[in-house]
Amino acid sequence: MTNNQPDDSKSKAVEFLEQGIALGISEKYEDAIRAFDKAIEINPDYALAWYNKGIALDNLGKYQEAINAYDKAIEIDPKDASAWYNKGNALYDLEKHDEAINAYDKAIELDPKDASAWYNKGHALNRLEKHDGAIKAYDKAIELDPKYASAWYNKGNALFT
Repeated sequence: MTNNQPDDSKSKAVEFLEQGIALGISEKYEDAIRAFDKAIEINPDYALAWYNKGIALDNLGKYQEAINAYDKAIEIDPKDASAWYNKGNALYDLEKHDEAINAYDKAIELDPKDASAWYNKGHALNRLEKHDGAIKAYDKAIELDPKYASAWYNKGNALFT
């Protein structure tokens, strides 16, 4: 019976994670956070639960709390490009553009073919009026996804300024 307990609790943590994801999809973010917290209570090193908690917090506009959750996910799994990317988005929302760029750079290092990370890096660079860097980032996003309309549009704006 003792041998099954770790598997049972791991299974229960997965159940809470899945419940939280479903609640998040239904835009019930507070309930989703409670489910993720239960998964984390069972398994404090459950990077995916921390990551999804960050997404729910982000959706509620609780950007600093989201960053804290992403940081915990990154601490557990430093090679999770999505956690770095979403941390960048939350930092951007707090207008911490330099820090956002650093997070996007880490996401790009881990997943260089992520057109969205290149695009968002360009957006943050543009906000800092670093237009040449922004254009290069938009160009990379376009190279990866030639139909990325927002990247084309924002590249045009950066070229215009």
